[in-house]
Amino acid sequence: MDLILLRHPPPDVAPGICYGQTDLPVDAAQFDACVAAMRENITTWLDGRVPVAVHSSPLQRARSAANVIAESFDMPVTEDARLSEMHFGEWEMQRWDMLDRAQLDDWARDVAGFAPRGGESARDVVLRMDAWARAARVAATANPARDVHIAVTHAGPIRLHTATALRLPTAACLSWALGFGAACELHFSDDGHARLIRWNA
Repeated sequence: MDLILLRHPPPDVAPGICYGQTDLPVDAAQFDACVAAMRENITTWLDGRVPVAVHSSPLQRARSAANVIAESFDMPVTEDARLSEMHFGEWEMQRWDMLDRAQLDDWARDVAGFAPRGGESARDVVLRMDAWARAARVAATANPARDVHIAVTHAGPIRLHTATALRLPTAACLSWALGFGAACELHFSDDGHARLIRWNA
């Protein structure tokens, strides 16, 4: 089974803001071109295959792109809250450079376990993303080796799930570049082992 995990198009938000699960609209000026590139890339990568499902985070910056992609395959979008971005609690919609330095240091010391007040830890995101991916594998068709699931989600969940799937430390992929509209593709063998096919493509 292959998972094609796509980061959503750019949201309409000022630079330097921690927005996490805040439900921001897309940047309308960049949306059409970004989604067109996403669709073109997906068509190339599928190489004639048809996805078994198009999944999406419920946040509108992801769902709006998933709607367009799903239309290409004449299928509905399967929305799942487990694909949402990390919830940053009291940090949501605050400027990163205005956050409490001591809390940021605590986060740096415990990337997997630290959670801002009212928010999630990286470990929380890992667990929900892993549960989502396992459910996708359970829903395999009669030819699971060729199954492709497409999901429009967010940078945090993509990076964290990739690290988990490749059996790397939780923070291993957090510094990896991943542009808006870019993709990660993972191939899962029958025994559950994952191989990275492409990153930031």
